[in-house]
Amino acid sequence: TIVQSQRTSTPMSFVPPLFKDFGKAIKDLCTKKIDDEKDRGSLFTGQVLKFSAKSDSGVKIDSYTRNKEGVFLSCLDSEYGCPKTGTKFTLKLNSKTEVEVAASSSKLYDGVKATITGKWKEKKGKWLRDIVLDSQYTNKDYGFVSQEKVTVELDTNTVKAEVSGCFGDDSGLSVGGMYPFTLKMDTFELQKAKGAESAFTVEQLSLGVEMKKKDITCSLLTKPQSEIELGFVKTSPSGTKLGGKFSIPGDGSDDVSKVQLALNHKLDADTSLYGTFDSTGSLKGTVAKKFSDPSLTFSLTFGMDISKGYDLVQPVGVAIALGDA
Repeated sequence: TIVQSQRTSTPMSFVPPLFKDFGKAIKDLCTKKIDDEKDRGSLFTGQVLKFSAKSDSGVKIDSYTRNKEGVFLSCLDSEYGCPKTGTKFTLKLNSKTEVEVAASSSKLYDGVKATITGKWKEKKGKWLRDIVLDSQYTNKDYGFVSQEKVTVELDTNTVKAEVSGCFGDDSGLSVGGMYPFTLKMDTFELQKAKGAESAFTVEQLSLGVEMKKKDITCSLLTKPQSEIELGFVKTSPSGTKLGGKFSIPGDGSDDVSKVQLALNHKLDADTSLYGTFDSTGSLKGTVAKKFSDPSLTFSLTFGMDISKGYDLVQPVGVAIALGDA
């Protein structure tokens, strides 16, 4: 008698993050409430005045001003999503004559999410046009995720691509890597990285390891030109988050090794305190207060370089968000 057994795959309870999200927990803790996400390095909160509204039909509108490269911009973001079909449409405009239109779907195929984005930007009287194709694949049976992102720069005949993949298991451990390359469409030649002897080099490969438990996340990233980042985020039972990051610059960089600490603490249900400090002497802090009637969030941000004294390096920043932000 021959007994046949059939193996059934059981989906893992843990799915690894995309490679682009390795280290995101510590990155957000150090910057999200201090600097604008889209303008890293600015001292104060980028969004100075913001109004948010969301209708019952799923339309969301954000109107805000933000400081980008020393210039205040007026921005308008709109979004419409349909959970039944898994589709979402977004439109972004700003006073710097930048336009972005995107459409995404999470139900094209089991485990597949795809987004197509069109970007237009005026520069010196000429419109620059980009098309971005982003696909993500998740296989819960084998704990695998991948992302393929392709940017077509129509005005320079250039295609830039990033391919990444990550594996994880139920212990919370994830390992992954990402490789970028650039193709000139007019000659169909792969461009070499700076200082590289060929188009494909190990130096361009980014690798990462992340361990995620219930109350702590640790990550190690290696980036091109040997840059290394080691970070962690610890969440206490009360909800307070403490994080740290150690960065070693790559070869040929003028930067120095840096240690950065960050804290997110809730003083009460409506008041939060955020702060960061690094080994160069930079100290930044934000106090945010939520109000229910009217619905708004008020933030007060300050920064100083204690290596040069204890005076505020710039006037204190103020941010107000109205509506369902």
